[in-house]
Amino acid sequence: MVILLVFPCALVIVGLIKFSMLQRPNFASECCKTSEGDESSKTIHPNSCPRLKYIRKVKIDKSERHTQINQYSLREFIGQGSYGIVQLAYNKFDNQNYAMKILSKKKMLKRAGFFGRLAPQRKKSDKGSTGSTSHPLDRIYREINVLKKLSHPNIVKLVEVLDDPVQDNLYLAFELLDLGAVVSDEPNGNPMEENQARIHFRDLLLGIDYLHRNHVVHRDIKPANLLLGCDGRLRIADFGVSCEFHGAEDIVLETAAGTPAFHAPEALAGSGQFHGKAADVWAMGVTLYFLVYGALPFSDSNISALQKLIQHKELRFPDELITSDQLRDLLRRMLDKDPSRRITVSEMKEHSWVTCDGTWLFQEEENNCNIDCFDNIVIDESPLYPPVFSVPSIPYLSSLTRLMKTMFLKHSFHLPSFKFS
Repeated sequence: MVILLVFPCALVIVGLIKFSMLQRPNFASECCKTSEGDESSKTIHPNSCPRLKYIRKVKIDKSERHTQINQYSLREFIGQGSYGIVQLAYNKFDNQNYAMKILSKKKMLKRAGFFGRLAPQRKKSDKGSTGSTSHPLDRIYREINVLKKLSHPNIVKLVEVLDDPVQDNLYLAFELLDLGAVVSDEPNGNPMEENQARIHFRDLLLGIDYLHRNHVVHRDIKPANLLLGCDGRLRIADFGVSCEFHGAEDIVLETAAGTPAFHAPEALAGSGQFHGKAADVWAMGVTLYFLVYGALPFSDSNISALQKLIQHKELRFPDELITSDQLRDLLRRMLDKDPSRRITVSEMKEHSWVTCDGTWLFQEEENNCNIDCFDNIVIDESPLYPPVFSVPSIPYLSSLTRLMKTMFLKHSFHLPSFKFS
């Protein structure tokens, strides 16, 4: 008799849990405005980011010559990643081309492990931050959450998100950066001319200054994440492991993230804590070194050996390449193994190499970072995308109570016909 009672009750609870899982929260913003005539089209509140649209209804039409995704016509293949591809996408509404990143949610959940859950982590999440996670799908939604609040000429622009709950693919429309990465991460022995490296580095410096002023550390600065548009201006991309922090001047991190060759020595020391801004400066130093010398300052195919080199090997410069004393001074200060002595972003903006001995100073509006997108932002601390089969809450609890009461009173385990509240 007990089994007969428990079994139908369990079925009802499982059914309601599955239904609750389908009601995936729209993380984009509670202050979204719905465009007229289409409740699925939502534009972020101007205080968050006026350019970003979050679309919950996706229409796919393959009857034409090119696959049509809403107003986007997918064209040639641009690139490929672990979970999807990037295609050129033409927007017929504004007559512009975009880079459409197409990601498979199923692949990302499968990569995350059984039922989409990750193995338990030993270390706690980073203090004072919204954290970062190795869950691939959470990383994507975290990148969206960060980019929707950013507006700067040296930060890649996320224009539109197409995320239909009933479809597998997630579509991210980015501004098209025709020239791609400033250089690849592979050592090429083809160093960049020093003046050209200075131009790119100034763009990187402005972008990082904007992020740090607005309580974001990137954590994965490297040449492959620095993209160039047809205007020649550098944009910082890939915010999948970035961290936001609040109520402090800097963030204390407990885990290294990003590419091992660009990790700061203090992140490998085993002390368990290091500062995010200083770690970003170290990665910027490794990136600048790579641009002007065509190689990494510390390199080894073995990760353990690489970490020891980063922690203990003295910084050296190639004898065959002649670079200015000012550049070497800047690199030494950026790649100082003691983070307390490492140069800061504000100090770099006044360094003689960056400013060409004071003849190329940053404009006042550049120093102010054009902060116009972080005012009055309310950070959403709730999970961006709950893992499959996790139940953060059960809506319709009153409905469940009434359902169970009806079943017991009627001594029937058939679902009665009444509307859920």
